[in-house]
Amino acid sequence: MINTPPLLTAATYVALLSSIFGLWFGRRVWITALALAVILGYVAHVLVGVAGVWISAFAGLCIGYDRATAASGKARSAYMALSALGIVVFGGLLAAHELPGFRNFLILDHVVLSDGAAPFTLYLNFDKTLVGVCILGFCHRALLVRASDWSPALRRAVPIMTINVLVVAVGACALGYLTWQPKWTPIFWIWAPINLFFVCLSEEAFFRGFIQRELTSSLQRMRYGTGVAIAVSSLLFGLAHFAGGTSYIVLATAAGLGYGIVYHRTRSIEMSMLAHFTLNTTHFLLFTYPQALGHV
Repeated sequence: MINTPPLLTAATYVALLSSIFGLWFGRRVWITALALAVILGYVAHVLVGVAGVWISAFAGLCIGYDRATAASGKARSAYMALSALGIVVFGGLLAAHELPGFRNFLILDHVVLSDGAAPFTLYLNFDKTLVGVCILGFCHRALLVRASDWSPALRRAVPIMTINVLVVAVGACALGYLTWQPKWTPIFWIWAPINLFFVCLSEEAFFRGFIQRELTSSLQRMRYGTGVAIAVSSLLFGLAHFAGGTSYIVLATAAGLGYGIVYHRTRSIEMSMLAHFTLNTTHFLLFTYPQALGHV
């Protein structure tokens, strides 16, 4: 049921995970760990061919955007717009696994977690995770590095997170997308860290830490600009889940609104990650996962 990665493949993803943790310890730490992950990835054949080109290109776009934000002069806006467009396009392609050279490791293949549930497949995604690491490392370095920062952020986030879970859960059941189905499986201990660090981190970095943050900055002089930024990033987040059908797009958009409000209220990517992971965990443990069989 569970595929165990070979030693070098496992070492690749451990190095990639180390680069994620390294984000909270400084640029030198996470870049060194990411470079090691790339080297090991090629040795283990997790990365092949032109993967390094895409990795270098995306990192270069993030570096270029970071430098453009600190620059001055007439060309600043043009550089920012071009690099931002590149980040959105390349980041979207990487996250959707549309660029060649990445052989993401298959952990679970068509596992049925409960009666009436659609089969569930789980990968360790190098390409998608890279997007989150580079955005947070180069473009969004406002991370919670002090313990004292967590308490006020949690106080602002938890009420919104709770409402978000309730609204999305009720909506999913009303649409017939999910059914109430509490369960426990040891697979949770594999699913949870992968979901938090390889899914939630990358999606929140991309949709909230980059798209929403940059739209908010661009629209700050516009009335309701913040609301527009949250709405647009949430809609894009929902559309990114088109493979799950119309109901999934609607539910993901609603969830994205909750994550966006959490991010706006706390200015913390960690809190939007936590909101995302809390909803996903509630879904996994208490409802049909990933969805009711045959629902579109």
